[in-house]
Amino acid sequence: MTDEVGRQRGGRESRAHSSACREATLGPSKRKVVVASTSGAQLQEPEAEHPEPQPMAEEEAQENVDAQENVDAQEDDDRQDEEEQNDEVDPPPPPPPPAPKLEPQVTKFGGGPSDLSLLPSFGGHVAAALWRGEEMWPKDTQVVEASGLRPLLKTNYNHVGSGLLTAFTERWQPETGTFHLPIGEMTITLDDVSCLLHIPITGKMLNHVGTSCTMEEGQDMCEELLNFSREDAQEEFDKMKGAYVSFAKLLEIYHDNLNLALEAENNEDEEEETIEFLRDCTVRAFLLYLIGGTLFTNKSAQYVDLIFLSYLQDIPLINTWNWGASGLAYMYNYLDRASRRRCGNHGGYNCMFQAWVFAHFKRYGQHFLDENYTNEEPVGAKYYPLNTGKWPYETRTSLDRMEVDEVTFCPYEDHRQTRPFQDISWYSGWIMCGSSMICPHLPERVLRQYGHVQSIPRAPGVSAKAGMNQFSIQDAFDEYLNENYVTEEMRGPRAVHGYETVPGYIAWFYRVSHPKIWPPVGGDPPRPANVEVMIEEDNANKKCDAFEICKTVQEEVREKLDGELTLEAARQVLEKVYNDLDPVVKYALHRKRKRDSGDGKKKKKKKKSKTRGEEASPSGQG
Repeated sequence: MTDEVGRQRGGRESRAHSSACREATLGPSKRKVVVASTSGAQLQEPEAEHPEPQPMAEEEAQENVDAQENVDAQEDDDRQDEEEQNDEVDPPPPPPPPAPKLEPQVTKFGGGPSDLSLLPSFGGHVAAALWRGEEMWPKDTQVVEASGLRPLLKTNYNHVGSGLLTAFTERWQPETGTFHLPIGEMTITLDDVSCLLHIPITGKMLNHVGTSCTMEEGQDMCEELLNFSREDAQEEFDKMKGAYVSFAKLLEIYHDNLNLALEAENNEDEEEETIEFLRDCTVRAFLLYLIGGTLFTNKSAQYVDLIFLSYLQDIPLINTWNWGASGLAYMYNYLDRASRRRCGNHGGYNCMFQAWVFAHFKRYGQHFLDENYTNEEPVGAKYYPLNTGKWPYETRTSLDRMEVDEVTFCPYEDHRQTRPFQDISWYSGWIMCGSSMICPHLPERVLRQYGHVQSIPRAPGVSAKAGMNQFSIQDAFDEYLNENYVTEEMRGPRAVHGYETVPGYIAWFYRVSHPKIWPPVGGDPPRPANVEVMIEEDNANKKCDAFEICKTVQEEVREKLDGELTLEAARQVLEKVYNDLDPVVKYALHRKRKRDSGDGKKKKKKKKSKTRGEEASPSGQG
């Protein structure tokens, strides 16, 4: 997938291109030349249309490296001879311009591959382009930094486990916006996005109409915002069959504007307005490439929709858009589609999806921790996944057999100093990415992810009301404290162990959901379908002291009867008595089932032993 790009690690030297090493050592006065030469060399790469890589023997690769080093050495000797000859002539004639030194052949890339025998043309791949985040920066890096989107450069992976993500997608339920697992509901929340990506989760959500713009609108934006002519834009639209720009073409647009901006700055007669226009076009092309390959990756993973360019028009206001909530709604929308039958790969930011799985389920992520990670980076940069299984069968079974103590509901406690919890994460209602991608965000269904005991949640329609449009949704988000908010009373008590639920939650959940994908496969030990319900009852039994509960209820009732008791107070007393006695009823029911089950087993065992004795008797006599 073209959007599965690498990361620029903090403190790690990028070896994606030799010019990156030179740029790190040159002073500010020489940085222009380096960027210009680098971008000029890469302008031709997208035109190759990513040809199929041809295998190359390791010996051949080494020969190429040795040959290149010999060429460099020979050029150095020739240049030295020319300088000695010039010193003997008095007066010296004007020296000829030195021949441009060929750059050493790249033999490995940061983040892999380090052996180019399989992927000799990886230098032209889009993954290598975004890995070179340092040398792809526009001249004014502060502008990109201020956009709030720069952390996305650190949260991309070279490998995404399609089998792992497919197994989780099969448990996604669009009505609740959550994954339905054997241990209850979980989901990717706004707090997850904030910690995993370090991008904004407040502000105005993307509110365009439909899913894409018209070709005429796309031509206007390309000309005004990217310095890409209407004719060339239409040619690209015809090729992509819509108002879309391929990543290869977008990379070319970026380098064209960058080179023009550098030339304009070196031209004393160029107007400042022209220089500013070219620099802005460079920044927009870079950011469009970035969000198109991360937050808003479509199913093709080959192009970006120009509708998102409209949000990059006013560069100082880019950081005011709610990229986190809209990117999450975009992911939710593709999860909704992928959960239907006969649906292929889904879009959205799969790297964020996989990072969420790794953070909450150590079974899958503990093998991919990056030893160079620091807490200043997004949590998504904490992992460095290798290639994993393509098929979901093994993960399906492991998820079906999951137990609650295998889940890390609150994985960001040691990250709060870098990324504090934001109150907007308690927002309960619709989130959106345009008028056609509207999905529910319901924290009350995943209270354990917020550190609270999970209760039986209210119906989704209470928070995510029907009949709302993009304007009323934004109003509800802005004024979330009025109605669309999980209050402290709704949150309930804090969880002591992190995974507690109120009595009856698991039984209710198994009654209204389908948390298991399939029965145990051959070879696995039998596991009852309602084992979680049995565990819940068992846990309640261990904590249940019937005598103490009945004694407490009796004392509380006596106290109320001795005072003035109104009709409303009497109703509250009866309601409390009913709830307090519920564990006692479960305890008695469980004891009865256990006793009946034990008696039945004993009877069967005696009968079986007697039968075996009768069968053994004749043989003994014989």
